[in-house]
Amino acid sequence: MEKISLKNTLQHTTTILPNEFIDNHMLRADGEYVKIYLLVLRLLNNNMPVEIEQLADTLELTQKDILRALHYWEKEGLLEFSAPSSEPDASLTITQVPEKISYNLADMEKSIKGTDLEQTLYMAETYLGRPLSSAELSSFYYISDALHFSSDLLEHLIEYCITRDKKSVRYMESVAINWYQQGIDSVKKAREASIQYTQNVFPVMKAFGISSRNPGSAELDYINRWNSFGFDTEIIVEACNRTLLATHQASFPYAHRILSDWKKSGVRSVSDIQALDKKHHATSQAAAKSAPSEPSSPRKNTTNAFHNFEQRSYDYDDLESRLLEKNRR
Repeated sequence: MEKISLKNTLQHTTTILPNEFIDNHMLRADGEYVKIYLLVLRLLNNNMPVEIEQLADTLELTQKDILRALHYWEKEGLLEFSAPSSEPDASLTITQVPEKISYNLADMEKSIKGTDLEQTLYMAETYLGRPLSSAELSSFYYISDALHFSSDLLEHLIEYCITRDKKSVRYMESVAINWYQQGIDSVKKAREASIQYTQNVFPVMKAFGISSRNPGSAELDYINRWNSFGFDTEIIVEACNRTLLATHQASFPYAHRILSDWKKSGVRSVSDIQALDKKHHATSQAAAKSAPSEPSSPRKNTTNAFHNFEQRSYDYDDLESRLLEKNRR
């Protein structure tokens, strides 16, 4: 009898694509976006680096095309990415978020029964003061099953949100995804992240007027880089305030340019910023005084279609007397 040899090459030769992607996301997306997502998925499954330049060269697209596609899939909730820095050897950091599938209610209840998760969900109902809906049950099951939250971590997540007066289970799911992307997989890490968030992240989001959501991974990356500059929160908030005044929007890249310039200038305190402002003001005034002044003219010739006629002067008293004389006639 001949021997049959089996080789497990599935992990290296196959990229698994959920039917949920085909049935819902693929049908709505641009064809180029689908190609980019599939290539990113292929690289991630094989623990290979994901670089914008590499994606653009492989698919014969521009780097802007790649970034547009990645932003699209980020909005779809299928991945999160941090844009690369200005350094030439910087690569793209992508965290693939496990896709949320449609769970069967009977299967969920059967799987939960008699487990620690059942006790955690009972605690959630106690906090909320009502039974969980099927959609809310699906969210908690997704957090436990796909994001691999232990019962202790899930309990901490619920308490964390409730103490901040956030009783929406959808909000809790968003926080869980955010923790997953940051590699928070224990209560200890969650508490440490909470302290850091309160000290560093919350003031920035508040300064930018963002209160309806958590920061994305790209925004967190900016905040972490600002903290690595050694700046106090007061300096970072000042940069955010100036960004809003200049751009009228929460632009993390613009604030990053301000803080990068301050770092190069050796800023260590708010007084250093004030000194830079005075120096800049004095330089601007000196430049304005040294600039040659244009000779003044009572009237400038213009080529505007509404002003390309000869200007005339009128005797308004004479015009008024003529008008009255005409009316008498």
